Amino acid sequence: MGTDLSCPGFGPLADTRVRIAGLFGGGLHATTEDGWTVDVVAPDWPNERVVLSIDGDIYRGTAGTHWWHIFHSDYSELRAAGFSATGRTLVVATSSDITLWHRG
Repeated sequence: MGTDLSCPGFGPLADTRVRIAGLFGGGLHATTEDGWTVDVVAPDWPNERVVLSIDGDIYRGTAGTHWWHIFHSDYSELRAAGFSATGRTLVVATSSDITLWHRG
């Protein structure tokens, strides 16, 4: 039997299981059904950056057109980055903050 990588929601999500990710496991989606991709890169290690791309390739295309640098973890340690199961919400979690983006 596999490990349950979710927990019970609370408030408006009380009847929903919520996927978890962090230091000790779990995982979020790195891609969406319509091709968006999130990558974590560290060109200035240990400071990590989160990059969002429209076609899954951050090494081609133009910044601001095909891919975007959306988060720079220079003040806290990056813990998790990824999409919800629907691909409509993107989360970046650090040791101090959680940032959410949602598209309608």
